[in-house]
Amino acid sequence: MRSIFRVRFDRIRADEKEHLAGDTMNEMIPLTVANTLNQTMKNRIEAKPNQSLRQVIRNQNLAPKGEFDVYDQDGKVVSNEHVSNFRDRTVYVGVARVAGGGIPRERLKELKIEYPSMRPVKQHLTRREAQMIRVRFPSNSRTRSGFWDIVIYCPNASSSLMHTYVLNFDEITQHPGVSLYPNPPSVGYAAGAGNGTIPGSNRRGHWVCHGQILPHLNQLGNDPIARVGAYLNHIQNLLNQ
Repeated sequence: MRSIFRVRFDRIRADEKEHLAGDTMNEMIPLTVANTLNQTMKNRIEAKPNQSLRQVIRNQNLAPKGEFDVYDQDGKVVSNEHVSNFRDRTVYVGVARVAGGGIPRERLKELKIEYPSMRPVKQHLTRREAQMIRVRFPSNSRTRSGFWDIVIYCPNASSSLMHTYVLNFDEITQHPGVSLYPNPPSVGYAAGAGNGTIPGSNRRGHWVCHGQILPHLNQLGNDPIARVGAYLNHIQNLLNQ
């Protein structure tokens, strides 16, 4: 027959284990949330370990409008992973990955010949393609810095419309001949341009009114480099005219 003291001791140990398990589940995990387009703006948060990153970012009101994904520092999608795996780490919130249609990674160098500053936005980069690029080129004294700083959203560059957003619109000293919209108008060639924020982001950008460019791009066929190159040239001419 077991001693009454032994029984009580076993119960105490069981209660301690249950208490420790409860503490682990209730422990708050610190991590940092950054935006893919403006990684200098970071939010330090704490969250429960068993929540998914997507759920936490929604609860903290850090999610952009529309569909989004969460990425680690290597650009891997980690939206559904638990917070417990990211203690004291930084994750990045950006536009949801779109399957297929962007600029093939191995061909990005072809665009850099004419636009050496061009680089893919990291969290919009898959193993195969870039779905958003960032470019700087001279502004012909229309901005204080002497450059235009733009992003081009091109998740289906081989067949669909692309969209350009000026990031440094607050530097403009001489307005270009093209219209820049803080909120894109309700016209066919602005379809998919969003509502004033860069797709997958809360960052504001001024949408460039590129006009009826899609029929001209379609005449070039489905080669994404030819289409993006022509579109970039068109945007550069519009901003500097």
